[in-house]
Amino acid sequence: MATTLAIVNQKGGVGKTTTAVHLAAGLARSSLRTLLIDLDVQGNASSIFSEEARPELSAFEVFRNREAAADLSSPTRIPELFLLPAVLQLAEVETMLTGAVDGFFRLDEWLGRAGSDFAYVVIDCPPNLGVLPVNALVASDFLVMPLQASRFSLDGIKGMLSTCEIVNKRYNADLSVAGAVMTQFNPRTAIGQAMVEHIEALLPLYATRISRSVAVEEAVVMKQTIFEYQPGGKVAEEYQSLLAEIRDGIEKRPV
Repeated sequence: MATTLAIVNQKGGVGKTTTAVHLAAGLARSSLRTLLIDLDVQGNASSIFSEEARPELSAFEVFRNREAAADLSSPTRIPELFLLPAVLQLAEVETMLTGAVDGFFRLDEWLGRAGSDFAYVVIDCPPNLGVLPVNALVASDFLVMPLQASRFSLDGIKGMLSTCEIVNKRYNADLSVAGAVMTQFNPRTAIGQAMVEHIEALLPLYATRISRSVAVEEAVVMKQTIFEYQPGGKVAEEYQSLLAEIRDGIEKRPV
């Protein structure tokens, strides 16, 4: 069965999608068959790898249909990387599953059928604490939280950890907080350094920092990963380093 990572933060604009895309792409580049699931209705992760998807071949189908086929995902141009894309209809899921007894378990049940085909599953979650992120947490082994250096990040951490604790107690006893990663990081700012200590008091923080970079924004415009757009660049190396930290932590997790 696949190891599943939920990339979550209830705050938007923290590099969550960029982190999800590059963790998934990095795993695939390591010859590990990986599924990237896009649960964000904006579909930014999906847009890097595909054109607009049909609802019946998207993440929406997993929530609409309890018996959704296991083979909904599609291969991408990157060998070993597959995508379950987002569509606009994901905005309907919150209302659609209100009152459904199994509403928080749809993704977990689908991965029970589809997950055996992959070594890793990476889930890009929307920036809220609604039905879709909770589905991701119920289905995941680990939570990874991208953060920016700001006072508001601390409030977001507390809310996310509270939700994680509830999911852990009620729905998924196997869920662990893998750690947080500082994104768009500038070591020359005082707040960047000051925030590290506060964050580490709340949850593990990876040593790798992802630098603020125009190259990442350019890569998105070109619908490429940083590994494709600037493979020898600083940010590509940082994502490779982050991936190594995450995998090392997973492998050291007590069985």
